[in-house]
Amino acid sequence: MVPSPMFIQWFALTALVALCLAPAPSEDPDNRAKPPLVSEDLSERAAHLFRAIAENDPALGDDFFFPREPFVPLKDVADPARYHAQLLATYHRDIRELHAKRKDWSAASFDSFELGTPPTWVAPGKEYNKIGYFRTFHAKLHYRVGERPSEIDVGTIISWDGRWYVTHLLPIRH
Repeated sequence: MVPSPMFIQWFALTALVALCLAPAPSEDPDNRAKPPLVSEDLSERAAHLFRAIAENDPALGDDFFFPREPFVPLKDVADPARYHAQLLATYHRDIRELHAKRKDWSAASFDSFELGTPPTWVAPGKEYNKIGYFRTFHAKLHYRVGERPSEIDVGTIISWDGRWYVTHLLPIRH
C-alpha cells in the first residue's frame, strides 16, 4: 500500500514540528564544564529563591532547583522521577520553613549570592549518578532587612549544562 500524498505531507509536517520542539542537545554531554562562580543568571535565579522565601511562594524559586529533565537520566536509582518529586517537595517545604523564621519579610531585599566551598568534581558512579557534576556546599543568599545584613545558608548546589542548581536547601533530614 502506497501512502497518500496527504499522509506524506502530514508526516513531514509532524516530523518538522517534533524537530523544532525537541530540546537542543547539550554542548557538554559529559557535564565537565564548570559553570562560572558568578554570573547574572546565577544572581537572577538566586533572587527568585529569595523572593520565594520572602513571599512564602515556593514555586517562585523553582528555576533555581535542579530540573527534572536532566535529573531522571542522571540519577542511577530505581525511580528517579519519584526521587526528583521528593527532592522538589523537600525544597518547597524548606522554603516555607525559612519564611516562617521571620515574622515580617516586607522590609527584606535581596543583596547577592555566593557559592560556598570550592566546587569539586563528583565523578560518575558516585552518589548514585550516571553523569558527573561539580558540587559546592553552604552557598550564601545575602539579603538585608532595612540596613541590617543577613544571610541564608543554601546546603548543596550542583552543576548541569553550564549552570548551578540547588538540590538541597536546608540540611538533609534522615
